[in-house]
Amino acid sequence: MEGSGSMEEAARGLLARLKDVLALEGQTKDEAGAELPTKVWAEHAVNTRKTHKLHFVQLQVMKFLLDFLDSGPSIQDASFSSVRREMTEAKQQWQTLKAEYQEKVEAIKEAVPQALAKLEEGRRRAQLLEDALQRYQAKKLEMEEKVKRAQDLHHKEQDRLRKLQEQMEGRVAEVQGRLQTHREELQCLQGALEEQERQACEWRQKVQKLSDFRCLLETLQGVKLNYASERDLELELTSQSQPVATEPHRLKLRLHWGEDGNIALQSDCPFFLLSTVLPMGSRGTVKNVLLELRQSFLQQAQLLEEIERLQGCFAIDWQPEKRLLHYLKPSSTCTLYVEPGYPTSGGIRLLSIKSQSGAVDVTSYRPSQERPSLQDWLVYLTAKDYDAPFPARAAATAPV
Repeated sequence: MEGSGSMEEAARGLLARLKDVLALEGQTKDEAGAELPTKVWAEHAVNTRKTHKLHFVQLQVMKFLLDFLDSGPSIQDASFSSVRREMTEAKQQWQTLKAEYQEKVEAIKEAVPQALAKLEEGRRRAQLLEDALQRYQAKKLEMEEKVKRAQDLHHKEQDRLRKLQEQMEGRVAEVQGRLQTHREELQCLQGALEEQERQACEWRQKVQKLSDFRCLLETLQGVKLNYASERDLELELTSQSQPVATEPHRLKLRLHWGEDGNIALQSDCPFFLLSTVLPMGSRGTVKNVLLELRQSFLQQAQLLEEIERLQGCFAIDWQPEKRLLHYLKPSSTCTLYVEPGYPTSGGIRLLSIKSQSGAVDVTSYRPSQERPSLQDWLVYLTAKDYDAPFPARAAATAPV
């Protein structure tokens, strides 16, 4: 507000000075028009006086020269030459003064249009400044009215806030009373909350244990958790079926941890030998037990998938409880024993060959591979003729 007031005062002062200048210029023009004849006569009188003085001086000079000539005829030539020189210098000075006078007149003629243009520009700017000042005054009045209305609204808002504050103070007092009541109730509930927290801590421990079980099962591919409690665990193992297999093998297991820490295992598959995987009275962590069960199941599932695939090509009969595989040929029967851990760690042994002529010695029969698979054995046995004499068989058999 102070800055706008100073600007307004400066604008008003500038406009007043412009008006004074314009008024003075108009007054000067009027006075010049009224006194023009008097000035002309005055200039004429001055010029006439100057002319008279000039003539008087010239006459004095002429008289001096005549007197001088009369007094000294011997120096007439020298005086005449000096007079001519002085006259030439005077004429040159007069021409110089005349040229300066003409230059001043031309400069005045050139400066008059510029002065008139500047005067017109000053009038135009004075008009613009006056218009701007009027607009500023109008906006100032408008802003003063707005400020007044805003002040009125502010006063009304203050009154409303004061009333609202009084109402809030009453409500705060009421709420403080209720808060005191709630504090007393809260103190009564803190004891119950501590008991609930203790129980919640126990439940969190149990949940964390079950969560660890679930995380472990999620890391084991093909293991699904069906049920879990503090001492019981029910799982379903699924093998990774090969592309030719119609359906993956599944195995449901139930584990129970006794009070003494021993683990009891139950299975829904009679061919899954529990005693070989987890003997009675075994102990261990959940992680170790699950890893061992999963490894044993995957080995058995791979064996079953391989047998199912070979049944489409060979006449074989599988006895899972004895781990024996019987290969039925038109003239003979071959019996193979699949060692536990096959196909990862265990191998395959040929137990017997029964042909039409009787039992055959199996010590000389073995495929050429270092660790032959079931398919290698069946292909090898298919190519052999056990009714031929032993030397022929021995010659046809590849060295181990």
